[in-house]
Amino acid sequence: MKTTAIAPTSPFLSPHSPRVEQALEWNVPQVRVDLQQACRVLSDRGLKLAAKWAAEQWMGLPPFTKAKTLGESTVNNVREPVLAPSVVVEELGDVEATNPHVYYAKSLMDLGEYAHAAAVLSAPIPKHASIESMPPPLAGLSPAAFYLRAYALYMAGERRKEEEYLELKNEAQKHVPARNPYLQQLSFELLDAYEDDRLDAFGLYVYGMILVACETHNTVPPHSPPAFQVLVRSVCQFPWNWSAWLDLATCVVQNRSLERIVEDGLEDLHGHCVYHLFCAHIHVEHQDHEEALVLYERWMEPKLLPASPYVLTQYAIAQYHLRQFTPSQTVWENLHQTMPYRIDSMDVYSNILYVQEDAVGLSQLAHTTVQVDKYRAETCCIVGNYYSLKQQRAKAIQYFQRALKIDRTFTSAWTLMGHEYVEWKQTANAMEAYRRAVQVAPEDYRAWYGLGQTYEILNMHLYALYYYKKAAHLRPYDARMWCAVGTTLVQLNMVADAIRAYEKALSHDDKEGVATQKLAALYQQEGQQENAAQCYMRHLELRHQVTYPNAGALGSSSLTLETMLQGLVLESPEAEAVLFLANYHKSHGELDTAGTLASRLLEYSGPEKEQAKALLRELRSRKATVERRGMQTRSQDTAPDDSFAFSP
Repeated sequence: MKTTAIAPTSPFLSPHSPRVEQALEWNVPQVRVDLQQACRVLSDRGLKLAAKWAAEQWMGLPPFTKAKTLGESTVNNVREPVLAPSVVVEELGDVEATNPHVYYAKSLMDLGEYAHAAAVLSAPIPKHASIESMPPPLAGLSPAAFYLRAYALYMAGERRKEEEYLELKNEAQKHVPARNPYLQQLSFELLDAYEDDRLDAFGLYVYGMILVACETHNTVPPHSPPAFQVLVRSVCQFPWNWSAWLDLATCVVQNRSLERIVEDGLEDLHGHCVYHLFCAHIHVEHQDHEEALVLYERWMEPKLLPASPYVLTQYAIAQYHLRQFTPSQTVWENLHQTMPYRIDSMDVYSNILYVQEDAVGLSQLAHTTVQVDKYRAETCCIVGNYYSLKQQRAKAIQYFQRALKIDRTFTSAWTLMGHEYVEWKQTANAMEAYRRAVQVAPEDYRAWYGLGQTYEILNMHLYALYYYKKAAHLRPYDARMWCAVGTTLVQLNMVADAIRAYEKALSHDDKEGVATQKLAALYQQEGQQENAAQCYMRHLELRHQVTYPNAGALGSSSLTLETMLQGLVLESPEAEAVLFLANYHKSHGELDTAGTLASRLLEYSGPEKEQAKALLRELRSRKATVERRGMQTRSQDTAPDDSFAFSP
């Protein structure tokens, strides 16, 4: 489905940039060789997620077919020409297998023995020293070996951090972000290596990752370079490390002032495919889903990455955030059918099934994912959505909590659990869940919106307004955010500001008709009858389009006022709109139009029915009066003129 892109809010690659066309002319055989080598290089360095990502892009490349020449038939299964890997991949090569210590450390990393692996490449531990601290690295380590030790030590610290968190019994302590115990030691060791220029692309990646963590805890050592600068150097030396790109994206999302600097630093990669996928990822993080959708759409073209599971997944996620549920569901279904054991991001698919109230589809998806891997956070969220749809709140919360035990940074679980607590009227628990979601992902508008809803339930409208404005700032093109802001402003008697909020919602495609109805009522309250009539009529059109999506615009040959009214499902807002429009047209002397509108309310059971009956009686009386006056006028015009009568 083609989309119309809005003006980009980020300096990063726009879908309409000439660099998009530059990347479209890429060399598929060379990219295939580079990805093959990159998968091996990343696997050798223990970067499993980055290796998986590279393999997905490798899988997504179009199959090789020999080009036809004049008089030559197509030959299937022709071997692709043998090419050498690009220089940037070839220079890194393998982790040195001739050094037994390095090979042993790599084997220990594969087994998950990270502290042991780091110790193998560290200086000997003094006889009476505690093993809680790690000695410095061995002298003379190669860049690859130095990276392995640093990465292993970092992973050992992450494991200890998680273990200490699980052992906490005081809930208040769990709100304090846990720290990796080796963070400070690594930051100083890597700073020395960085200043001595002893870090390769992967050493730079680990250093950048450490600096990102230090910046989070405000523990960056003096004279350290910025994290984004180190990560830019890393990806420029080895562009296929997607994990480094994700950490760089974290820097950019947290500090938008860095965007232009990073953009300039990556100038040499503007024609590289990974840079384009990075830009699409940035657009998603900034909620610029229209921009991201166009970029992913380009990369799904047959000559690029038509079968990449990653690109297809991100494309479907962007459609989901734009509320294009039907096309997104089609992509998810094809993905799930092609790769039924792939669970990545399947919780988003379950959200679509939930919104569409497809209990059967959601049940089947939950059953499948439980069979594949019941201890994945995505699986727990899918099952939680299933129980939520069945109105079994306690079980839904139980599964969202289980997801968070597996991965407490899984933002969707926090947000969905907050929704359940709201439905259960447990506002304190709901606020706690939403706040945890905001801590994990400050750019996620759903948690801010949820906090606004919770405070609105408590009638704390100033607090609700603050959180709704945060959500609207993160998602300014979403009419629902501005409707929420407008509703809260009405509660605070800030009518002029509420009108502006609803006008913004109206300018951002208010498909559900909430803004049109609310705005019309405010215009009516402020005596702006013309604007109120336009909004009410627009509201009726939108509600008619819900039932008849292919209907034309009002006034066209396919949709007259009578046709629209007959196809309209009357509820209280629609009845209010029809009654106002009937009175409006009556006041403008358009009695036939007013009668047509009022007649539609005779089938409605609300109080507007009696008002419509009274209006119709008034219209009939006025018509009768007009007709009598017309007859009197005509009789006077046809009476004989006695001015020329003969008088004797």
